[in-house]
Amino acid sequence: MDTQATTTPTIPEIMTANCYFWTPSTSASGRRSNEIRRNREVAVFIAAAKPILDAAGIEIDFSYSESCHNVYKSCMITRNGKRSNITAVRKALSL
Repeated sequence: MDTQATTTPTIPEIMTANCYFWTPSTSASGRRSNEIRRNREVAVFIAAAKPILDAAGIEIDFSYSESCHNVYKSCMITRNGKRSNITAVRKALSL
């Protein structure tokens, strides 16, 4: 008997984090490294949850960047073409 354990992907903390008071890395290579790491976290999550998100009609557009003085994060979630929030993703993953 072959049983396949399906695990529900967990939402990365960066998608729900408030980055307003964050300070960027002091070096350019550190900033680019942070950008790559954060964007990759969300890309891996979206790829893992794609069947669930597609079935619920959810699209996620995420971006993270750092400048010399600021940290910028944008997470736009749409469900069936209408703007939504992270709650839609949480509900879709819990079904």
